[in-house]
Amino acid sequence: MSKILIIGASGMLGCSLAPTLQAAGHDIIKQSRNVGYDVKLNLLDDNDWRDCINELQPDVVINLAAATNVDLCEHNPQLAFDANVAPLLSLKRASSHIKKRPYLIHISTDQLYDGVGTHSESNVHPCNVYALSKFAAELAINDYQATILRTNFFGLSKSPNRQSFSDWIIKSIESNSSITLFQDVLFNAVHISTLCYVIGLIIDNQTIGTFNVGASNGISKSEFGLQLATMLGLETNKIKIGYISDFEFLARRPLDMRMNTSNFENVFSFTFPSMLTEISKAANEYKN
Repeated sequence: MSKILIIGASGMLGCSLAPTLQAAGHDIIKQSRNVGYDVKLNLLDDNDWRDCINELQPDVVINLAAATNVDLCEHNPQLAFDANVAPLLSLKRASSHIKKRPYLIHISTDQLYDGVGTHSESNVHPCNVYALSKFAAELAINDYQATILRTNFFGLSKSPNRQSFSDWIIKSIESNSSITLFQDVLFNAVHISTLCYVIGLIIDNQTIGTFNVGASNGISKSEFGLQLATMLGLETNKIKIGYISDFEFLARRPLDMRMNTSNFENVFSFTFPSMLTEISKAANEYKN
């Protein structure tokens, strides 16, 4: 079993990943800016990284820390760089002074893709500052012993400060609020439990590379919302079907983020479930 340092453990993925890895027998150390976590670490300070890694000597570092508000990143590129790129640069600079260099797992995003899917790992086309900063983060660690996962996930958030896409849909319907879901935006996200399983698989194998992690097929954001609501027996009359082009966002959004996951499936001998299966997992989770 491995000693694992999770960076950004208080976020949505961290709150599910930490207990999953603990249940698998790993020794988990959780970092967050919030109170009540194991490690306080200035992610922009090379010396802090050096001292932290040398003291804890983790086998694996999982980086979940990120600024993910697309419009905020567009408005403030420096914030996007400081949150999404600079911590990895600091870790890499500190690594030459680290006694035991840990293996790194970095969570990236499906927003790196644009144009008609499905997209292979080489088909990168960032269309906003957020996506560009996430790609820059990948480039920052291209010579580090790391696995990069480009993904998108949903499910019941266990973080008190973050809600998922599926959380937002359900809460909006239950509060009788009208929402618009886009039929021209396509993705193949996975349930958070699937992503946690995949990360556990990667820890065991430590195969270096960049991989797409997504469901076996893609659907529109509107179809996703309608399927989830129907499975939960919720009224769908408050869901309006629209086009993203009808809305004015500060940052441009990609329309087709569907990813080709065959590279991961071939390397790890793993078959990703369908979107319908993943939505069913979420529905059962919300029911319980």
